[in-house]
Order: sequence, then C-alpha cells, then structure tokens
Amino acid sequence: MKAHRLLIFSFACFMIAACRDDKITPQQLQGTYKGSFKSLNTASMTDRSGLLDGTAEIVISGNNYQGGSTAAQTSRGSYVIAGNEITFTDSLAHTANFNWSLLLNGTFKQSTKGDSLVWTKTLGTYNFIYTLKKQ
Repeated sequence: MKAHRLLIFSFACFMIAACRDDKITPQQLQGTYKGSFKSLNTASMTDRSGLLDGTAEIVISGNNYQGGSTAAQTSRGSYVIAGNEITFTDSLAHTANFNWSLLLNGTFKQSTKGDSLVWTKTLGTYNFIYTLKKQ
C-alpha cells in the first residue's frame, strides 16, 4: 500500500514539473548571445530562393538590446516580455533599400531548445528564426 501511494505521489510530482511553464524573464536574458538567423518561406519548402541564413549576435542590457543578423542591418532599441513572447522596438533610422522584416524588430515567440534560446516571428508564409546561445 505504501509503495502504491509513493508511486502515485511520484507520478503527480513528475506531471506538475512537466507541465510547469518556464517563462524567460528580462533578468535571465542579460548578456551576449551568438548563433544563427534563418528566414524560411513555409509555403514553398522546396524553393530555396526564400531562404536566408546568417550569423547573429545580440547584446542585452537592462531592457535594451543591440545587434541582429548578418542578413540585415543592426537593430538597437528596447524590448518587453509578455508570456512566451518578446517584442523588440528598433529605435534606429534605416535606409529603405532592404527587407525591413529582417530587422530584429516586432514580436517573436520565445522558447528554449536544449541550451539554446529560440525567437520565431511569422509574417505571412515567412518564419524569421533566431537560434542563440548565451556567451
């Protein structure tokens, strides 16, 4: 009987831990992140013309960030976190001769994959994905 109760208690603890929502806070983000940036056209996974790859480096201090990917110009500004989303507000002036959706700007879904931080923004059929590791 004791073994049965212990098994039920262990299972309940496991379920609570598995269902826990790990939210990333601004305090946890402080530092320098390096990794990759990808832009994917989900409507045509066989068409490689919509795919961009590059490296990324982002520095976060307080509620401010600076950096981006080699696929676009650097961004700098502030960010806020709400639930599993992070919203970047770029404060720099940029020229009009490039794809502005490549900037680190706007709302991204925030998740972790192993020891990497993953930010994903979807615009239409395009996904913009940063996969970063804290340095």
